[in-house]
Amino acid sequence: MKLRLQPLRGLAVVLVALVALALPAGASAAAPFTGVTGSTSSTSLTTSTSTTSTAPPVTLPTTTGGGLSALDDLGIVLAAIVVFATIIYVIRRDAHSHAPRHAMREIDRERGTVAPRTERIKRSRAKAKAARRARRSGR
Repeated sequence: MKLRLQPLRGLAVVLVALVALALPAGASAAAPFTGVTGSTSSTSLTTSTSTTSTAPPVTLPTTTGGGLSALDDLGIVLAAIVVFATIIYVIRRDAHSHAPRHAMREIDRERGTVAPRTERIKRSRAKAKAARRARRSGR
């Protein structure tokens, strides 16, 4: 059995290209992990020479809204469509590669016509009559 790797390589290249295009512009920047911690600014430490010092109150950045933007939703939907299309393509290709060569390639092919019941009965009786004649003449 010969492995057909050319279509899979092409599919892999297309998927990698789609993933690269789907990444946000900041993901390929020089500092890829700055967005992970949540802060991009650096703070400098100051030393105090006084004997009594009080620490300033710690303020946490507040986030408003949160959640996914419309562009994020669109990216997720497109990724899901690509995954489902790839699965369908692989299943159909595998089914067609294992089908007999003389079988039709189309899934939505028409069914063969069935003769009406009276016609089938008539043909069956004619065959039985011919078989009886053959048995009689063989005696």
